[in-house]
Amino acid sequence: MRIWALTHSGRARSGEAERVFQTSQLHEALPQADFVVVAAPATPQTQNMFGEREFALMKPSAYLINVARGSLIDEPALVSALERNVFAGAALDVTAKEPLPPESPLWNMNNVFITPHVSGTTENTWDREEELMAENLKRWFAGANS
Repeated sequence: MRIWALTHSGRARSGEAERVFQTSQLHEALPQADFVVVAAPATPQTQNMFGEREFALMKPSAYLINVARGSLIDEPALVSALERNVFAGAALDVTAKEPLPPESPLWNMNNVFITPHVSGTTENTWDREEELMAENLKRWFAGANS
């Protein structure tokens, strides 16, 4: 597997990705990707970062995976692209409106996998949260409020 990344600066730590693009080069990277994992923050610049043009640039065999925020995807454009099989499918851990309304066409699409906004959860999540909470309580009781 080849891992390419897009970052605002076009830089990443050594060894994290084979190739790193600036976010302005998204259209150059998309036609090469088999899996597009969206993990950007929700900002005015990332609002509807993926829309008709971006979906049209994806391989017909590609999959879109959104683990970031629903606002990064133009959802009507996504539905349209998936209905027309512009690309293979999508896995959505987040949507524009949460919870996803029952009338959303995304629920009934064979090429969509929807998860309940839990992509950040791993088998170690609760242990790490317990450790963090215990440390914060120790600090609070010791008077260390910052």
